[in-house]
Amino acid sequence: MASAKDKGKGSTTIDSIGSSALILRTSNGISGMVDNFQRKLKEVDADIKMDEKGIHEYKISLDRLRRRKADLEKRVLENKAFVKSFHDDIGPFAEKYKTLVNEISSLYGEAKEKHAQGIKVLIKDFAYHPAFKRWDDRFSSTPFKPA
Repeated sequence: MASAKDKGKGSTTIDSIGSSALILRTSNGISGMVDNFQRKLKEVDADIKMDEKGIHEYKISLDRLRRRKADLEKRVLENKAFVKSFHDDIGPFAEKYKTLVNEISSLYGEAKEKHAQGIKVLIKDFAYHPAFKRWDDRFSSTPFKPA
């Protein structure tokens, strides 16, 4: 049988082997966690670099849009000035044009009436038929009616 002295020594050896295994497992676990954290840190660093690049591209786009906005605002001011000058400078001519169009319309209406009266004279005095030409007609023309 083993003595108490031997029992204590044997159990210490078993305990130190168990402790070694526990320490080894713990250190392997910690090592795995550190490796995992380092990998994740590299991923986060890559994401940060991508975000910084995205911010830079966003700033470039924003600057381009600000310049475009300034150009468009300038064009709006120029167009407003043009419209004002057009109204002041061209407005009287536009009114004169409207007056002339109305006068021409009135004159054209009178011309249409006179034309219709002329056709009636041709029908009455010369036996003219607007749609048909007869073989023995001495008068020849092409029928026309102003719109």
